[in-house]
Amino acid sequence: MLILGGLFLSACQEDPVIQTDGFATQPVIFSIIDSNDTVHYIRIGRAFSGFKPPYETARHADSIYFDSVDVKVSLREIWTGKMVNLPVQPYVVSDKDAGIFNSENYRVFRFEKDLLRDVFVEGCPWIILAQYLLYSDISVTVKVPGLPIAKCATSLVAPPIINSPKRAQTFVYIYPDSPLRVQWTGDVWNEMDLSFEMNEMFADTTVTKTFSIQKTSEIHYNGKYYEIRIPYELIVQILDQNLKVRSDIIRRYFGPFSINILTGNQTFYTYMEFRNGINDFNFNPYDNVENGIGVIGGKSSFNKTTVYLDQPSRLKFAEEPILRKYRIIEY
Repeated sequence: MLILGGLFLSACQEDPVIQTDGFATQPVIFSIIDSNDTVHYIRIGRAFSGFKPPYETARHADSIYFDSVDVKVSLREIWTGKMVNLPVQPYVVSDKDAGIFNSENYRVFRFEKDLLRDVFVEGCPWIILAQYLLYSDISVTVKVPGLPIAKCATSLVAPPIINSPKRAQTFVYIYPDSPLRVQWTGDVWNEMDLSFEMNEMFADTTVTKTFSIQKTSEIHYNGKYYEIRIPYELIVQILDQNLKVRSDIIRRYFGPFSINILTGNQTFYTYMEFRNGINDFNFNPYDNVENGIGVIGGKSSFNKTTVYLDQPSRLKFAEEPILRKYRIIEY
């Protein structure tokens, strides 16, 4: 919301005129609904005209927040199409980050609801086999005395389905000219996070280091799946840049890999594209709120954990000329 609020505090010209005639305060609404969560929050602020410097205005909570707000949330069931109304409660944020647009008594609005149904592997209740979205979309109305009712809605996002490596697959193959292919079905916005461990064995202990690769670009869509390729050479480069040659290390060896896919709807895509600011302040790409300002978007994620390199891949990395000095030994 701080970025949204910035729309009223800046412009692209010198000495901008921001005290506009006929200004009417409006609710500023922000929420990203994560389908994986069971507790959800909606932030509601107040747009102000800027007749005074923002640092001065922000000292007074009633300038940037409403004293009286009524929030209603409803979800649409996928199978029946019925709207389900949920109780919403104000919630005081006690451990928030410092900022000029936060006051000590600031409240957000909170509701609790499971949005997914988990299906577990038979006999293994800790392993999720599949996740199904129970609700298709969410609607929010905000009532402030004396103002028109603000309304907004967004689709909820089903967790991405990783098709490769398959859910039951425990080993992956990375070789020169044979990259690791991660394929999944998701929504409009997508991110792939790959992490892997490298264990360092000493005479008296073993230390684990974790390396991460994050990709929001270089993601291809083949008409059915989103796909990203992690080449062998990239893993070599990461290790060579981060490992140190040490004579007291007995050996280094690979630990498990983890693949996390995040996906978001069109509104979330727009939010991620412009969240660091925009240049044309006559254009508000965030806004999907009627009689208000702000954005409500949807996202979800799925994490495939404990995948290991197969033996041929491990041996190839151990024999890699660039990495030999780091004593990566597989046996």
